[in-house]
Amino acid sequence: MQGFDKDKLPSNEYKIKLCENYDIPKLVKAASYVSEYEDSEKAVKDFYENFSKNHHVYKTDCNKDKGPKCCRDVNYFLDLVTGIIKKSLLEENDKNKLIEYVETHLEPTVRAQDIYTCERETDLDSIRKRCILQHLYDLKEDEYNIFTFSQEYNDYLSEKWEKILSYTNEIPDNLFIKIENNSMGIIENYKHFLSSSDYICNNNLHELNKEEITFSRDLDSFTKSISLDRMSANHDKHICYNKRYVDMLKYKTLNIQKINNILFIGIALLGYSPLGNWFRRCKKKKIEVDENTSEELQELYENSENIGRYITYPSMSH
Repeated sequence: MQGFDKDKLPSNEYKIKLCENYDIPKLVKAASYVSEYEDSEKAVKDFYENFSKNHHVYKTDCNKDKGPKCCRDVNYFLDLVTGIIKKSLLEENDKNKLIEYVETHLEPTVRAQDIYTCERETDLDSIRKRCILQHLYDLKEDEYNIFTFSQEYNDYLSEKWEKILSYTNEIPDNLFIKIENNSMGIIENYKHFLSSSDYICNNNLHELNKEEITFSRDLDSFTKSISLDRMSANHDKHICYNKRYVDMLKYKTLNIQKINNILFIGIALLGYSPLGNWFRRCKKKKIEVDENTSEELQELYENSENIGRYITYPSMSH
């Protein structure tokens, strides 16, 4: 059996083509260890010139089906170059100047809007969301390699995201993500998420939109925003929930049940007094918990513990 080779990963097929003749290690060597602006600028220009040529050759492969992947892969490199510049020895003003030059003059040359639509917002949250989506799609493509070379793949992930994390995760271990839609529920530390191969989600990733990815530096705040209506354990086998998400669902459900119990006691004690009528209206209007919630929650909890390390997904034959 052949050993692990990151260049042979399915997720890297197009990335390798984009960097033919001038790869990222060469750019790092040329741009990271010089302190003069002109030297760094030349290295970045050379990389983009080669990158643009390769993109022009292969962009016709980015038809409607492959367009989103081409966009993700191109944006990954653009975000990576930003990270390389930010980690360089340049003065801060020169770093910002070079990044601005790249965004204004070089980046527009490597996105084929005539072939596929490719947005590129540059605020930190947008970059983080791009990275999360890229990671989920790449894991799904690399699934069989991950099962065979799990440790090697995790080492590769640390290298893959290191420079982007250096500027999108300013306060290490203090940024959390929540991914939540009808078939996915993940709450995790941002850095740990990108460094982990646990999150292979065999569901409809194309249905996940950026608005369903949120961030917080207060993990407990997700308890307030987590949605009980999203649970679909009894209806959809292709769910992707991690244990931390299910734990929060359980905690929120128990709290709502406690409120229900208090309201029932209040109604019993107050009978049909005006305040009792208010309690009944409050219960009917605001505390609507599906009678199957506990059952669904237990199933999700068991799945999140018993199938894989964190993730619930259909069993596969190998």
